[in-house]
Amino acid sequence: MKKFALALLGLVLLSACEDDDNGGNTGSDGNGSGSSSPQAYVGIEGTSPNGISSLASYNRTNQTIENNVFRKANINPMGSQLSDLLLDKDQNQIVLLLPGSNKIVFIDANNLVIKKQIKDLMQIRKIAKVSDFLYYVSSPELGGLYVVNALNGNIRAEIELDGITNPTEISVWEDMAFICNTGDAITKDSTVSVLRTTEDTLITSLIVGHSPNSMAIDEENNLWILCSGNFDAANPLLSGVGSLWKYNLDTMKMAIDSGFTIMPDTVKYLNDNQLRPHHLIYDDQGKNLYYISAQPSGPIVMSNRFVRPLSESPLVDDTYYSIAFDPLKSELYGMRTPGDIEKNGFLEVFDPVGNKKVSIQIGVKPVDVVFK
Repeated sequence: MKKFALALLGLVLLSACEDDDNGGNTGSDGNGSGSSSPQAYVGIEGTSPNGISSLASYNRTNQTIENNVFRKANINPMGSQLSDLLLDKDQNQIVLLLPGSNKIVFIDANNLVIKKQIKDLMQIRKIAKVSDFLYYVSSPELGGLYVVNALNGNIRAEIELDGITNPTEISVWEDMAFICNTGDAITKDSTVSVLRTTEDTLITSLIVGHSPNSMAIDEENNLWILCSGNFDAANPLLSGVGSLWKYNLDTMKMAIDSGFTIMPDTVKYLNDNQLRPHHLIYDDQGKNLYYISAQPSGPIVMSNRFVRPLSESPLVDDTYYSIAFDPLKSELYGMRTPGDIEKNGFLEVFDPVGNKKVSIQIGVKPVDVVFK
């Protein structure tokens, strides 16, 4: 009888071990799904002008979506007109910019619960991390940047940049920050402001094409700046062409330190002046640049950075509101809108050459993605 009991106990213990090895203790992915698979968080702007924004979680392994994860983790709705989000791994938080609610929301990257909020901010648009403890946040109404403390969420300073219009996208390299001054329908702008982040001061301005709107930095320290061109609403046939400007940052740094004139290494112009390129991203594995060729949504175009002409042929011919590139899985994300941009769109995932792998319906105007 003792031998039988011992044998039975051994079977129970063996079964328990097998269950554990098969996932009985997988831990949490931060949104309650019980999976340790890597997540992509998709920020969704919502309907215009004041629709409630939301956050969705995409499981990059299982290729499944969970909508409204912010609302599930918090009692209050997120806010409206989400314009940007940032994953700060050092502070273990996701930062959400909500200009429709005039606030920045900081949430825990694991459970998505609100940590802190900053309210009463003016027309915030884009955010970038400039050091372990500081962010820059662009504001067209301020005409410059808010400097935000990453630890406590306090505004440390305001940087006003005289003579610029509609500062939006921000890229950071070493101790320099680059801000696209996109202009508007009345006032055109063709500059990128360069700031010293250690001093929060303007170093110089780069003169580029009309309406610079997005940037990418490659692994050889080249800064690529995409400009949409001057759109002539009265006579579209007279519109200017879009362009792509390349600056080597090591060369630029030496020129700044020496007081020399800063010149672009390369300028590529589009042929079709009806295209309004925006949302530039970079695939450092394939050495390819991607952009959207029309505003507010349009086809995705891929152009190899080593090829002199800037490609204008669609890689994926549909209407995409924003794009992103997942470096872990080497996948291109396209946030597609239907013919009516105010209806629910789709998250679509492609391989680097445009073969579709996933298409999942998601909320209205998906605006950005961060990869956790």
